[in-house]
Amino acid sequence: MSLFSLRGFGVSYRDRGGLHPALQAIDLDIAAGRHLVLLGESGSGKSTLALALAGLLPRNAEASGSLARPGFAAPPRLGRDIGMVFQDPGGSLDPLMRVGEQIAEARHVNRGGDWREVSERAETWLERVAIPDPRVSARKYPHQFSGGQKQRIALAAALVSEPSALIADEPTSALDTISQHAILGLLKEIAGERGLTLVFVTHDIALASGIADDVAVLYQGRLVEAGPAARVFSAPSHPYTAALLATRLDLDSVRPTRFAEIDPRDFSVRVPGGRHG
Repeated sequence: MSLFSLRGFGVSYRDRGGLHPALQAIDLDIAAGRHLVLLGESGSGKSTLALALAGLLPRNAEASGSLARPGFAAPPRLGRDIGMVFQDPGGSLDPLMRVGEQIAEARHVNRGGDWREVSERAETWLERVAIPDPRVSARKYPHQFSGGQKQRIALAAALVSEPSALIADEPTSALDTISQHAILGLLKEIAGERGLTLVFVTHDIALASGIADDVAVLYQGRLVEAGPAARVFSAPSHPYTAALLATRLDLDSVRPTRFAEIDPRDFSVRVPGGRHG
């Protein structure tokens, strides 16, 4: 079953200069219970698509085509049915509110329950996302935690209401490598346990390969390739996907003095030193 289904979907942003397309003619089905990675460079339209799926497009955005949510029994509500985790956990958390209260409030608003019950649930989720001493930590403020811990807290706030889908927009890009892999492992574990549909936005192929069941590759607002991750990563059908794979760095790679670049004319890869691949 498809949880989300897009046909000819597009998004343009309006400003004083007119309409500027961010997504064009997207045809994509996101299956329930699968982990889909939206992969592409900055400016490819990944975050716009994530916001559209969550129903969070800004007022100056104009959508075209269709975006249906057939896998939900009723029109989904952000927070209750769809959870969202953003790149900057600091922007997701109220600096003046204790973290336990923030998680409890998310549960109370979306699922109800008395304050004692939702507070206990908040502490349970702090423990679930590996925050030390949950009862004490629940009474702390966001600034008292590291970046990786704040992202774990934001994840707890997104999952405490038991949504059917979680959309994670570059949730690890601001973190160090160790924290990135810890968050990735946590997402995989929780999503697997709960049968959660996960949409994970990233430009990092190493991270994508570690979590994806399916991959959708975006280039300049268009979907150029989509399919099972094993097939896309082993035998890409589009030259842009092949070029992305050629730029991959992992923990064993020798760090170049500058990063490889993809030539938009023919999707060849410019490697440091001026050579083409």
